[in-house]
Amino acid sequence: MTDLNFGYMLRSIHRWSAQVMVAAVFLHMLRVYFTGSYKEPRELNWLIGIVLISLTMFFGYSGYLLPWDQLAFWAGQIGVEMALSVPLAGEWAAQLVFGGFSLGQATLQRMYIIHVFFLPFVVTTLIAIHIGIVWMQGIAEPH
Repeated sequence: MTDLNFGYMLRSIHRWSAQVMVAAVFLHMLRVYFTGSYKEPRELNWLIGIVLISLTMFFGYSGYLLPWDQLAFWAGQIGVEMALSVPLAGEWAAQLVFGGFSLGQATLQRMYIIHVFFLPFVVTTLIAIHIGIVWMQGIAEPH
């Protein structure tokens, strides 16, 4: 941030736009729910929207861990503990997502790859499908 011109400004813009994105996706889901736009024939698009809001939350979580400070470390530790609390698949999920049962260099590398390479591709693809379905079906009238 200090080596790049306007580094603090770029980081702040990224952080605030991420906060706005989470709020916008949440408000969009509320609007769709309260207007009944999730009903037939738009069930598939509703499910894609649920996947998209979940991925948005994971986007935020992975970005939250990237500064690798005390706050990020303990948030990561909570994530590992949450993964380990899941029966049967918890240990596998902790190994896959966090690189083990404790945080370390593997965790930081995995979160960076997930945040910068994996999630943007998946989310962009799903948004394109989501918008394509809306384009084909038209905008839903409130029920």
